Amino acid sequence: MLGPLAATARAESLDAQGPPPWRVAGRVGFTVDAVAFPDSAGNPLLDVYLRVPPATVTALARDTLSDAARLRVTVRLSGGFGAKPTEQTTEFALASGDSAGGFGRVVGLRMPVRPGPQKLRVRVEDVLAKKRGIIYTGRSVTESSTIQGPLTLAVPRRDADVSDLEFVWAEGAPGAGRAFQRGGATVIPNPERLYGLFATGLRARFTARAVAPVAWSWKARVVDHDGHVVAEQDSSAPATAMLDDALGFDVSAIPAGGYDLVLDLKPGAGAALQRRAHFSIAWHPESWLRNPGEVEDDVHFLLKPDEEDAFALMGPGEQEAYLEAFWAARDPSPGTAVNEARVTFLKRVDYANRTWTHAGLVKGMFSDMGRAYIRYGEPTEIVHQVIPTGDDALDGVLAELRATEDRPLGDVDQKGPGGDQRPFELWIYDGQIGLPPDADPKVTDRVRHRRLVFLFVDEHGLGDFRLRYSTE
Repeated sequence: MLGPLAATARAESLDAQGPPPWRVAGRVGFTVDAVAFPDSAGNPLLDVYLRVPPATVTALARDTLSDAARLRVTVRLSGGFGAKPTEQTTEFALASGDSAGGFGRVVGLRMPVRPGPQKLRVRVEDVLAKKRGIIYTGRSVTESSTIQGPLTLAVPRRDADVSDLEFVWAEGAPGAGRAFQRGGATVIPNPERLYGLFATGLRARFTARAVAPVAWSWKARVVDHDGHVVAEQDSSAPATAMLDDALGFDVSAIPAGGYDLVLDLKPGAGAALQRRAHFSIAWHPESWLRNPGEVEDDVHFLLKPDEEDAFALMGPGEQEAYLEAFWAARDPSPGTAVNEARVTFLKRVDYANRTWTHAGLVKGMFSDMGRAYIRYGEPTEIVHQVIPTGDDALDGVLAELRATEDRPLGDVDQKGPGGDQRPFELWIYDGQIGLPPDADPKVTDRVRHRRLVFLFVDEHGLGDFRLRYSTE
């Protein structure tokens, strides 16, 4: 009798672009941030924070048998010159209730680190992964995502030093794990560096150290993309060698977008220390709740490849502001509260995913039929043949296309004796055809008068219709 099959891991791995936070799309999607702090002796510690967004929490919990999931996080930090890597692992449970409030689930790990260049690697694995269905009988299937990238930790000044800025969602009384303790308070870190809809108060903590007690003074500023100061404050603290403090801003009136938080800290009569960190503000629920991969899937139909790559590196608030401007330029009725072009696009994406998704093969929006539908909507006419025979066979349609259309048919050849009996669908768009969503409204009319033809063929009779001819 054969024993159970060995566990199978499906992994997605990528290299990070730029400094943290790093966002990982996909089923096991997450965001990771890293913040360096000095301890009382001036030795740096690295706190690595992970956010599992609500969309990932809900999906993973739903895919288990008990409405609960479990993730294993492994953080590996390696330096140069043959230094031994440091690695820590933790496991934690996920339940669908963790998606409430827009924050998802946040965990953290703390590890010692040396100044200089480092390489950070974070792997998140779905431990339980008890998938439903006969194909999973007798085997354990796990999925994981990994991201890795470079970090550079500055060499501290001898007289004084200050940590990175640590963005925080909330603070409370002491009592949680040590990675969440700051200045006698328990904090919920903000790995996403995101504020707005579910957190209108920006809060950031920092730790400063001096070789001897000194009086501290500091000024903090929120700076927009153009360098304009949109908020600022200053404060001071009595003489101490170690300073744990926090700064805060009300961001409820600041629009979506990307911003920099700048801290100028002066230790007594010494030279000022500065720390600068990027964050974003977002006001749409999807900016908080959706898996980043879903947002990137949408813009695949809207942006050029280089624009799409740049979009993927933006924070949620920056992506929101970018899309607001994109759709505002395409709004057919700017004076109304509803942008009909954007609503139509999202409805088409939803319909494509519900109609043409093939589990394990392709997401509906990326199928050939899904792409055509998203670009042009419902066809004027559809010719659908599941078991074509006689005059309704595919070869008859091909002959008609050769006679009526200017574009060559290419390699859509006949198959089998007695006529081509492959199932097919012919989509015809006639008359006024709206522009596809990626068209530039500045250089193109909103409506074109032309005829479009799309021919989809099911080559193997399995219901997988592929585009074999179009006049687009």
